[in-house]
Amino acid sequence: MSFRMTPKALSRLPQWFFFLASLVVGWRFFLFCRYAVGAGPEAARPAAVEGFLPISALLGAREFFTSGRWDPVHPAGLAIFLAALGMSFVFRKGFCGHVCPVGFVATRLGRLGARLGLARSLPGRLDAVLGLPKYLLLAFFLFTTFFAMDAAAVAGFLRSSYNMTADARMLLFFTRPGLVAVLVLAALAMLGLVFRGSFCRWLCPYGALLGLLARIGPTALVRDADACTGCGRCRKVCPVDLPINAGPRPMTCSGCAACVTACPSAARAASFSFLGRRAPWWLTGAGACAVFAAAFGIAVALGLWQAKMPAAMLARLYAAALGG
Repeated sequence: MSFRMTPKALSRLPQWFFFLASLVVGWRFFLFCRYAVGAGPEAARPAAVEGFLPISALLGAREFFTSGRWDPVHPAGLAIFLAALGMSFVFRKGFCGHVCPVGFVATRLGRLGARLGLARSLPGRLDAVLGLPKYLLLAFFLFTTFFAMDAAAVAGFLRSSYNMTADARMLLFFTRPGLVAVLVLAALAMLGLVFRGSFCRWLCPYGALLGLLARIGPTALVRDADACTGCGRCRKVCPVDLPINAGPRPMTCSGCAACVTACPSAARAASFSFLGRRAPWWLTGAGACAVFAAAFGIAVALGLWQAKMPAAMLARLYAAALGG
């Protein structure tokens, strides 16, 4: 079997890269936790694991926006969060479509469900109603972060031992899941097999925030009605089951470019536009990668990526959190 670097294959490379990188980060963090509890050789904690702590990053952003102080506990998490905001505003929901490992898994579940003949679509209005919970969750988190908590409360939480070791508790959720957690994850997986991208469409408050930013951004998804043949391939490959005629800036569109690269029309009935001008299919993927790389480079150069906490103190905190 031969493999050709087609636009379809190239458009998937960023998501594969970030997913595999997430696995590497997760493994390195697991080794660090083993070291912290005295069950393995010395290992460093990977700062990138903080990308899995969006609530902590949101609180860190609140402190940064109001006081100018960069989060000293999870600095990389704040850098990743701000990068996600930036790439999603400029390049659709570029974080969701090209970086997020949860989006990667959701996309693969949806494709598996389609191959098994399980995939189903819902009427637009019902889909919109089912998407309300993610906006309610987003409203709760934003209200709590920016209105219910004062500056002292935010600073206290960010510097608490609980927040310092939040990633350890996240690890325990996956390595020692309770029955309820297993049932919930299984239900979400089954839901994802039947309704493509259901978690992203209906439940993810992070995606809801990024979708709102993409709504007012300069990049749009455009359908050329004259060039469209009505073949339906665009919706068939869309990881969130979005019809191409949903408007130029649908908040559920992740900017993954699947619809654009799948369009059989020579004139590209589906395409991106940037500031009102037609843009290449690779705009969102390349743009998301560029923003992430820039955020990483700047954070490292300014010393805003790695937490400056003594390794011995850090290990003791994690040992306590992990019950070691």
